[in-house]
Amino acid sequence: MTLTGKLIGKAYSAMLHNSLLVLMLLCSLSFDVKAQNKEQIKDSDVLVFAEEMPAFPDGPKALIEAIVKTIIYPKDAIDRRIEGKVHVRFIVTKEGKAVQPSIIKGLLPSLDAEVLNAINRLPKFAPGKNGGVPVNVWYAVPISFKISE
Repeated sequence: MTLTGKLIGKAYSAMLHNSLLVLMLLCSLSFDVKAQNKEQIKDSDVLVFAEEMPAFPDGPKALIEAIVKTIIYPKDAIDRRIEGKVHVRFIVTKEGKAVQPSIIKGLLPSLDAEVLNAINRLPKFAPGKNGGVPVNVWYAVPISFKISE
């Protein structure tokens, strides 16, 4: 898997690559997928790995920034001082759209909902490809929540 875009340091790149790889492997297990769109893509039509994986404009760091900038830390999570990671997966379609997000590992329903909403607002990716042909590919990412002091 080739990560594209600008990354800060090789350590960050290796960490992100390993995290995505582990999460994509986890995605091959059976999970409940809640439809966020009217048209649902069948699991059999979605790859876990592609020769050329989907790429977010400006790279993985920009993807995290795009997600984080649309999230509003829910009041109930702040009041309860809930911190940690929400792991989310979604399909990057042949057209590059992020669809059918689902929570792999959640923290709190309100935090999970913020992540799902953020995924639904993402701009298009460069789609994954096999043999130069665009394919649907699972994509997974952890989103960290930390309360500022």
